Amino acid sequence: MGLGLAWFAAAVLATAWAPQQLITPHIAPSVIALTHAWVLGFFVTIAVGAIYQLAPVALSTTLWSERGGWWHFALHAAAVPVMVYAFWHWNLPLLGAAGSFVVAGVLLFAGNTLVTIVRSGKRDAVAWSLILATLWLVLTVTAGLALVANRLWHLWPTDPLPLLRAHAHLGLAGFFLTLLQGVTFRLVPMFTLGDVPHWRPVRIGLWLSQLGLLGLAPALAWHVGYASAVFGMAIVAGLVFSGIALRQTFATRKKRHLDVGLQALVRGMIGLGLASVAGIWLVWPTTAAGSAPGGFSANVYGVLVLLGGLLPAIAGMMNKIVPFLTWMRAYGPKVGRMPTPPASALANSRLEAWGLGLQGLALLPLLVGTWLVEPLWLRLGTLLLALGTALFLANQLLVLKHLFRPQPPTPAKPKSPPKP
Repeated sequence: MGLGLAWFAAAVLATAWAPQQLITPHIAPSVIALTHAWVLGFFVTIAVGAIYQLAPVALSTTLWSERGGWWHFALHAAAVPVMVYAFWHWNLPLLGAAGSFVVAGVLLFAGNTLVTIVRSGKRDAVAWSLILATLWLVLTVTAGLALVANRLWHLWPTDPLPLLRAHAHLGLAGFFLTLLQGVTFRLVPMFTLGDVPHWRPVRIGLWLSQLGLLGLAPALAWHVGYASAVFGMAIVAGLVFSGIALRQTFATRKKRHLDVGLQALVRGMIGLGLASVAGIWLVWPTTAAGSAPGGFSANVYGVLVLLGGLLPAIAGMMNKIVPFLTWMRAYGPKVGRMPTPPASALANSRLEAWGLGLQGLALLPLLVGTWLVEPLWLRLGTLLLALGTALFLANQLLVLKHLFRPQPPTPAKPKSPPKP
């Protein structure tokens, strides 16, 4: 989690330092570098770390190889910064070398995760979402490395832009969306004391999205507009079923109040749904939108996906997961031997609310600035994003400090003597 938080800070600082990247054509090396800082640096690091920690809990088993997880961490931590640097300076040999280490780490992660799932014996929707998300991640990084190899050695003559879009959707929809459509239905009941009353819409949503993804990636790669739109509709239909299942799950909760973390998760899922609809509009053959900045473009779509969908969904769940995992490590072994604080007491509720709130508020000026190609709106949006991220990170660090400085037990108040 610490590495993911560092990447979050770095990605936000880079965006605030150079907001013009949001209105630069998305094929530009600097935009690709910034995108990988966000996606591979922050989102993937957090998601993979959460899988290592939570998949054994969700599947009632143990991680197959903790050593393999540490090797993956080392490869990922060393290679991703080099990849971002190589993208920015368009150093293809260096990019290929760093990408090879990232692929090696992802293969270690995939083997570890898949063996863990097989050993658990579980084959429910949550287990399948982990299996499928892992396979999509392997395909994403392998395809990315193949794109670099093609740019280096010109293995096949083709326009790189459609291939880049297909690669992006393999990761964004294949890995992250698949993961959210399954694991969410294990985490939300855990944090709300609720239940999933009907698993059928969860399964339908997951498999509809998989059907859409299987067709969307080749349709984007070969630039077949109508096919891309049709398969995109299948993904939207899958999200509708997942949304129905999520609403049913929230209806069973015993904790009636939705805290800011869960509210952010809901906003993120809605944002991903809106982004999917926007994506269909973007690829529709008669739509005038395109790659050039200004108006409804790929840049606006990217901001909506990353900052309107994935960011609130992942940051919201981090506000639930990080205190839980920290409490388990710092105080779990002490339960029954001394007083321990509840997991909810590890965080600062005001920092949580302001951090996630400012991040959400930043989305509107960022979308307006990207649409209008207006630097003033972009500066306002990145400023709000940076402030929200600073408060969010401060809260996360307050939680993580319990790993190193656990809160001393509160002495019990002496009982007052009985009145005569």
